[in-house]
Amino acid sequence: MGASSVAALLMGRMLAPAAAFYMLVGALVLVNTAAIGTAMLQRRRQNLEVAELLDAVVSIGQGRFDTDVDKDRFRHRPEARKVFAELAARVQQRVDDMREAAHFDALTGLCNRAHFQKRVEPYISALPNKQPAALFFIDLDGFKTINDTLGHLVGDSLLRAAADRLELAVRRDTSQAFQHGSFELLARLGGDEFVFFMANPEVTSMAPRIASRIVRALGEPFEIGAHSLCIGASVGIAQSPQDGSDYAALLRAADAAMYNAKHSGRGRFALFDASLDEEARASAVLEQELRDAASRGNFELYYQPLYDLRTRSFDMAEALIRWPHPSRGLLLPRHFMHLADRTGMVPTIGEWVIGEAVMRIAEFERSGQPLQVSINISPTHLERIDFISTVKSALTRWSVPPHLLQIEVTEEVALRDPELAADRLRRLSDLGVTIAIDDFGTGYSNLALLTALPISRLKIDKALLKDLTVKPEARVLVQTIISMANSLGLHTVAEGVETEAQIDLLSAMGCDLVQGFLTARPMKLKHLREMIGDSTRRRPRVNLTSAA
Repeated sequence: MGASSVAALLMGRMLAPAAAFYMLVGALVLVNTAAIGTAMLQRRRQNLEVAELLDAVVSIGQGRFDTDVDKDRFRHRPEARKVFAELAARVQQRVDDMREAAHFDALTGLCNRAHFQKRVEPYISALPNKQPAALFFIDLDGFKTINDTLGHLVGDSLLRAAADRLELAVRRDTSQAFQHGSFELLARLGGDEFVFFMANPEVTSMAPRIASRIVRALGEPFEIGAHSLCIGASVGIAQSPQDGSDYAALLRAADAAMYNAKHSGRGRFALFDASLDEEARASAVLEQELRDAASRGNFELYYQPLYDLRTRSFDMAEALIRWPHPSRGLLLPRHFMHLADRTGMVPTIGEWVIGEAVMRIAEFERSGQPLQVSINISPTHLERIDFISTVKSALTRWSVPPHLLQIEVTEEVALRDPELAADRLRRLSDLGVTIAIDDFGTGYSNLALLTALPISRLKIDKALLKDLTVKPEARVLVQTIISMANSLGLHTVAEGVETEAQIDLLSAMGCDLVQGFLTARPMKLKHLREMIGDSTRRRPRVNLTSAA
């Protein structure tokens, strides 16, 4: 009975009051039950819709970009299906962009290091026995100088142009390549290094021809803006299986062959041979040993004091890194820093040098013998965003007056990116750190650096002192540099001093400090302490090399 009938009966007094009451309650229960049932069905339908929408989101997140919500269930909500279709399209585009970035070099558009290895490594492993393949290691000659002097914009344009020429140089008849079932891939490893892999039955005869084309193509002048630039390339070739049966061995062999070509005069190619294998293995071993040393800080600082011609004392020293190798003895920077630069260990080693030097400065100051210590930094240091904070942290940790630390940069480092160099060095100067230009007088000797950078010392390169006592023109040049520095309020340091005659001339010219084997050789810390203490007591003139 419906609610209307019950009401009619009640109105007509056809039922007893009690019966009418119970009939009314029953009717209301039926009505509410129906309403609750309808609400539950709607809630269940909404829950199913939400569940399907969540499933669609999960599917899109898992990469199933063709996911679509149920057309029948969402026929009254087309906006929901449209939103999810747009979401899937956007996510797919984002994933495609990330995949593209992960596989290709952003500057040149070539395959990048990681993707090259991912493609080539399994291919080499799957090659049947005796099926030939070749790996080319290509390094641009002279690129670093151009990048340092003309800036990164010109350098980047040059790399793009070089990549285009490489693609043309390695390209062959694609139909023939497909017919022979060959595989080829060109990539940029990073910096000015490129690699090319090819697998082809005729690779033994083809590899030298392709290498010759690469050398010729990259040896032609590049027109970059207003500049006509000449670089060239050194190419190393390693062939499988005789030079290596896996990716790592083949890459190492090609790298060794490339360095052999570079050391033989550049602008040429070289095939790997057995005589280079031992050198390549030794380089790999040395690299791993250097990594271990860098992670543990197994280095030592030697110190070469600078003799002050005005006070006749040693109040400053240059810190020079040494590596006490367990089997090769004490190694100088020229024996391992090039490897550190190639393998990205320079920042780690540089951070150790800064911390060690600042700690020793603090020790000298606490002993009542304050000593200014200078350290050299590379372009890698200056480019790192955390370099300033590393220096500041070391100074704060050891409570060292900033002026007792001197940072030395060469002209080459300053010219690599003048704006960046000016900014970083100015921030160091604001901390109170002293800045010096090292090896001045060689390279490009950009005089604008003297006013653009916050420097307080100019170190005259030792090459200019070689003929100081025998050639009048050499004396004129050195005197000009000293006079110019003095007029700008800069102190001058003459490097590579080896005779007392040189010291006499430099003193007469107004030079402030000298550095060289005559006054002191690089020495251990304990010998430096002895020399500084002796210098403070006796104010010697020169010739204190016995402490070394």
